[in-house]
Amino acid sequence: MSSITDVIPILSPADQREFVRHLSLRNKRHDTRNVDLFRAFLKGKEQLIKDEIGSNAYNVLNKRLSDRLLDFMATKTLESEVGSEVTVIKQILLARKLFAFRKYKLAFKVLNKTEEEAVRIAHYSLLNEIYHTLIEFSHHSLGQDQETLFKKMEANTHAFLEQEKLNMVYAVLRKAFKAIEYDSEPVDLGLLLEKNYAKYGVSKQSGYSFQSLYQLALIADIAGAHARDYHSVDLFFVDKIDEMQGGPGDSEKFLIYHIDLLYSVSNIYFRKKKFRKSLEFLEKMHEQMLRYDGKFFKERFVKYKTLFALNHNFIGESDVASNELNSLFEMNTYSSDALLAPKLAKVMIDFQQGRIDEAYSGLAKFQRSDSWYDRHAGTDWNLNRKYIEILLHIELGNIDYVDSRINSFVRKYGDFFKAQKDSHALPFLKLVKKYYHNPNDVQTPEFIETVEGSINWKPKEQEDLILMCFYAWLKSKMLGKPLYETTLDLINS
Repeated sequence: MSSITDVIPILSPADQREFVRHLSLRNKRHDTRNVDLFRAFLKGKEQLIKDEIGSNAYNVLNKRLSDRLLDFMATKTLESEVGSEVTVIKQILLARKLFAFRKYKLAFKVLNKTEEEAVRIAHYSLLNEIYHTLIEFSHHSLGQDQETLFKKMEANTHAFLEQEKLNMVYAVLRKAFKAIEYDSEPVDLGLLLEKNYAKYGVSKQSGYSFQSLYQLALIADIAGAHARDYHSVDLFFVDKIDEMQGGPGDSEKFLIYHIDLLYSVSNIYFRKKKFRKSLEFLEKMHEQMLRYDGKFFKERFVKYKTLFALNHNFIGESDVASNELNSLFEMNTYSSDALLAPKLAKVMIDFQQGRIDEAYSGLAKFQRSDSWYDRHAGTDWNLNRKYIEILLHIELGNIDYVDSRINSFVRKYGDFFKAQKDSHALPFLKLVKKYYHNPNDVQTPEFIETVEGSINWKPKEQEDLILMCFYAWLKSKMLGKPLYETTLDLINS
């Protein structure tokens, strides 16, 4: 895959237009096809250019366009993302030079103004440099009050260390989660979180930036996913989001963290089965996505749209959910790999609505290997795909194929499930086998008793939402009721 395909989702519409102008101004010949190729990439039709000019010429053109695009993005990043930081650094250096030549009045004026800018962008390390310089020359009559400066320095150093401590906890948790995802290593993330909070001295009462709040939300999400218990996830930091709204740290520099923080909180509320609350935070996320000329709108739109649709599906508005996902697919803006989550969500919705052929058609489009999906979409996504595949083929009557799929599934992921405390996967698959080999027994007292004795379910509010969706399929067979109705009853009763 071309690096151009990776970069295009990051570009806003304004960035795309500016890059086209940038190419046009640099082109010295009229027959250069780089603008044509870039526009073809935007429409997903780059193969047409390749067919027209041949593979060799295309590869050269693609390489040059890729280099130009990366150089353009680097320049844009320096101009917008780091512009304020560069300005602060220059002003600090200027103030120090003025101090060296004893131009104290002007030096203090420059540094005091620079302090305001560094506070605005919440750049703790640069603020430390500013306070260090101000303290060094605080003996001068024009300097700030020393006690005030010392308190500023202490408060800023504390905030800087809290941010770095949280970053260390985040790094440890992410590494542990990666081990669980890819190597099936058993790790108690809840205990690990508590241990590292204590080890690095991270307190819940500390002030945070949107970046560190996002890291907290991600850690909370990881802990909930691993324990399959989002009910116990502590969202103690949610009130801080409104406190920071419109403050010094609510800037373009932290916008992507602001957006991702709101998404993570929305996702946690979704997994807590608080769908209306989840939609509230999605609306806030959408507002942030529109800021700064929609800078990150395209990059985060798929995640936003998918969670928006899922929430509506579980509040009983499956038609809204399906229409939202279909409109996303009809945009023809994103690659198939970028649409893995919404496509599987659409398969699930079709399955719940009894549109078996449509669900099977959607599932059949996932043609890559299990290992590829584990790496690129995540083990949870791949497991959900395989659960739906098994249930779909039962509905289609492909019993021999189902036996083969379940046996393969258990061989590949058996150790993974055994390493997870209180996993319901293997007992549930045994019940599924028992059902499809003896479907007439599903509503008998004996089968119901077997179900109740096979799985040690948590209280409804603690049970994992996605697992409940799969169990709802078996429950619908036991009750003789439609799957979607059973699912909503099970989740919302």
